[in-house]
This record gives sequence, C-alpha cells and structure tokens, in this order.
Amino acid sequence: MKSLFSIFLVFFLSKGCSQEQFISDVKISYGANSRGFHRTIQIENKTFSVINTRDGKPEVVELSDEQWNQLGKLYSKIDLKTFNDLEGPTMERAYDGKAHANLSIQNKDKTYTTKGFDHTIPPAKIKEFVDYINKLADDSVVKNPVLGSYSVEELLSNDVSKKEYFISFDAEKVSGFMGCNMYSGMYKLQNESISFGPMMSTRKYCENAMENEALWFKASTEVASFKMENKTILLYNNENKLILKATKK
Repeated sequence: MKSLFSIFLVFFLSKGCSQEQFISDVKISYGANSRGFHRTIQIENKTFSVINTRDGKPEVVELSDEQWNQLGKLYSKIDLKTFNDLEGPTMERAYDGKAHANLSIQNKDKTYTTKGFDHTIPPAKIKEFVDYINKLADDSVVKNPVLGSYSVEELLSNDVSKKEYFISFDAEKVSGFMGCNMYSGMYKLQNESISFGPMMSTRKYCENAMENEALWFKASTEVASFKMENKTILLYNNENKLILKATKK
C-alpha cells in the first residue's frame, strides 16, 4: 500500500510540475521595434514563430524536445505576481540606441505585460528566458552581417562623428538621418556586394544642415560593396572609394 501511494505521489507531482504543461497553457509574445529593427516572437500551443521584418509573415521555428524542455524550465522561474512591475535597467531606447522591447504573457483570461526594456537588456528576473528565446530566433535565420543601427563617423572623407548621424539596416530596408530629414529605402545584399534603391525622405528644410544629406543621397546610389570590421561597416563605390564609415551603436 505504501509503495502504491509513493508511485501515485511521484506521478501526481511530475504531472503537476510539468514545465512543458505550464508553458503550453499560455500565450507568450515578445516584441522589439526601432526605426531600423523589428522582431516579433510568439509561443503558443507548442508553436514557436518569429517575424523579423516589419511587414513580414510569421515563420515557424522547429524546436527540439530539448529546446522545448529548456523553454519550460526557464518559463517556470517567472513570477507572474510581480511581472507587470518589471522594467529594464537601461534606457537606450529613449534615443534609439536600442529597440524598445516588451514581453507579455496571456494566461487564460489574464494578460501580464512588462513596463518595457531595451532589446538585449531585459530585467534580471526574466533575462534567462528573454535571452533564450532571442537566441532561438537568431539561430533560426540566415545571418545578415549588416543588421543593426550604426553611428556614422565618416562620409566621403569628411569627419561627421560629432553630428549624430546614423544609418540602420533591417532585413530589407535601410533608414537613417544625415542632418535634417529622416530617410528610408530598400537595399540588396549578396556576399560582399550591396546596393541601395531610391531613398524617400521627409521634406523639412534645415538651414546650413543639408549639405551632407544631399551628398549622401547622391553617393548612396553609387554604393557597390561593403566590409565589416568588428562592429564597423564600410561602404564603397565601384572604384573602391570609401563612401561611408559607421560603427554599431
């Protein structure tokens, strides 16, 4: 009788504490957005999906049993009682240094949402979980070496490092600021070749602040190749003349 009770207790505890069961009972959404970056991760009904472009469609990521078990283990450490009060330790998102991120958990008729944090710098209490789901998302796509937001340091041999210019790349679009107007356009990447389509921009007039912007809009049509040196991107024309140098924020 005692051994039967022990078997029942072990079965009950393993059933009740099943981390996979816990995570399969909820819908989890992670979002991160900035002018040059977009990511949405959704976990629901043992399905892990990712969107890496602003207008993209969800791509289902096939996870192994080991990865699902790890997800369940990390999810079981999250305390929903304090979840709505969680806020990131840094504020780089306030000046576009990082994408603005949020994590929400829908459990039956209740939804829990953090107060926001910088992408890649989540609150300590959910750091393991957020880092892991982003790693799964990163590993699921072909790496694009230019993705990210960069501070422009040099434009056509001119030092512009103190101008607060930037250029950002998401999966298909390039955007940025060169002194007056925000701009955006499409780009194509193949091996070490890169080309930009026509740039669209806002229509502000800024006295004595538009010369470099005009130079960039013209020079961007001549960009033909790039190099990455650690966190620095170098853009060249067909004659291998340096057009732009920028370092990732």
